[in-house]
Amino acid sequence: MKKNSKIIFFILLIILLSGCSSKKVIVNNIEDLKNEKVGVFTGSEYDQILEEKIPDAKSTYYNSYNDEISALKSGKIAAFLTDEPLAKEILKNHDDLKILDDKLTEDSYAFAISKEKENLKIEIDNILKEMEEDKSLEKFQDKWFNYDKNTKLEEYDYESSKTIKFATVSGSAPFAFMMNNEIVGYDIEVIKYIGYKLNYKIEIIEMSFEGIIPAIISNKIDIAGCSIIVTEQRKQSVLFSIPDYTGGIVIVTNK
Repeated sequence: MKKNSKIIFFILLIILLSGCSSKKVIVNNIEDLKNEKVGVFTGSEYDQILEEKIPDAKSTYYNSYNDEISALKSGKIAAFLTDEPLAKEILKNHDDLKILDDKLTEDSYAFAISKEKENLKIEIDNILKEMEEDKSLEKFQDKWFNYDKNTKLEEYDYESSKTIKFATVSGSAPFAFMMNNEIVGYDIEVIKYIGYKLNYKIEIIEMSFEGIIPAIISNKIDIAGCSIIVTEQRKQSVLFSIPDYTGGIVIVTNK
C-alpha cells in the first residue's frame, strides 16, 4: 500500500508539472491566433488593434520587448505585435523568430506635441516638409534602418537659449535606442536636425511609453518621438506633426 501511494504521488506530480509548463504554438497566419495569448506593449494601441483584427485572441501586457521575446520563446504567448521596423530590428538578433506576412495596419508615425505649442508644431511641420523635398528623411531612414555599431548621430555646432524637452523610449530601435551610452536612432536624428534648423537645444528625456502622453498633457515635456502612431484617440490629447514615417503593425512569432 505504501509503494502504491508513492507511485500515485509521483504520477500526480508529473501531471502537475506538465500543467505548469508552456507549449509553443505553431503560428503561420492570423487564424492560428484564435483563443491564443498575444503580447502587446503597455500603453500602446496594440490591444485595440488586436481586439479589432483578431477578437478571439487574448491581450497579454508587457513593458519591454525583451520580456515579450522571452515570453514568446518560452511559450507563454503565441506571438506579439509591434511596428514593422522594430520587428525587423528584433529579427536581426533572433533568427528563431519570424514576421507573419499579414500586416495588421498601415499607419503614419509622427511627433506628438503639446496642444499649447501650436506655433512649434507649425515650425516643425515646415522643416519636415523641407526634409521630404530634399530627401533628408529618406537619408536618415536609410542610415538608421541599416545601422551598425559605427553609426553615429550628426553633430551640429550652434548656440541657443531656447530648449525643447523631447521624450522618448530607448527600447524602440531603430527609432530610439541606447548605443555606446547614448540614445540614438531615426527619431533622435530627425529631432536633432529640426532643433538645429529652428535654433532650439534638444533635451532628451527617457521615460516609459505609457507615461509619454500624460507628460505632454501636463507640460512636463514639449514633444515626444519613438515610433508614435497617429490615432484619433491621441489627437484628442495632443497635436501631431506631419508624418516622418509611414509603416504598419505586424505579428512576430516563433519560426
